[in-house]
Amino acid sequence: MQLGHCRFDIEKEELTNLDSGDVWHLPRAELQVLTLLIEYQGQIVAKPLLKKGNGEQPPLSDSSVTRAVFTLRSFLGPQYESLIETVKGQGYLLRHHRSRRNDRVHSSKKRFSIKVAAISACCIALILGFGWLFLGSQSLSPAIPKPLQVRSVDTLSGQTVNVILYSHSKTNNGLLTELGKTMQQSFTQCRLTSWKNAYLSLSHDKQVLNITLRGEQFGQSIIRNLKISDLRQPKQFINQQWLQAVDICD
Repeated sequence: MQLGHCRFDIEKEELTNLDSGDVWHLPRAELQVLTLLIEYQGQIVAKPLLKKGNGEQPPLSDSSVTRAVFTLRSFLGPQYESLIETVKGQGYLLRHHRSRRNDRVHSSKKRFSIKVAAISACCIALILGFGWLFLGSQSLSPAIPKPLQVRSVDTLSGQTVNVILYSHSKTNNGLLTELGKTMQQSFTQCRLTSWKNAYLSLSHDKQVLNITLRGEQFGQSIIRNLKISDLRQPKQFINQQWLQAVDICD
């Protein structure tokens, strides 16, 4: 079956990128999720069904289903990742794939819209003199904020991950520093991870923690943004169990 520029061979349990020639033998979770999405293509598939599958194997966990969808989208690439749609509170839906001709027309229009939006954004940024773009995005202003702290840690397999802290102030950063240590410790317990950089920053009122993860998967750059609110005292925001649930390790 054709999915964007990929072909799915259910007998071989493989997803092939027809442009690059990359072949991915699907792990159990990805195979189970993709097979069900194809079986019910155009319909919403509830997460309990994606977890259960055909019932011949133990059910998947919620995090396994979420991660399977994430990795499938990553392999499909930015142009076609939207084929797998998240339907909030219900499940996931595999859209019907348009013809390549329509895709090219749609892609051309999309690129044109992106260029117009980018030019508008540049003008606004220059006019307002907006000098703070969070977590590694390219800044249009000449002043790029320096990180408060950069720490490099190694996973169990020897991969290096940079944990980078940003702060609006050079004082009262004890909480942010502790959160950075928790993130560092989590990566040291990973055997493998797709993430190369983890950026952390607290809001001005210390009520929201922003985390941006940047890395690479299947030869493509990936990014994940997380926002965590914590109104408790003392604040915790993240812990080892939470980080395990959001799958920072492969």
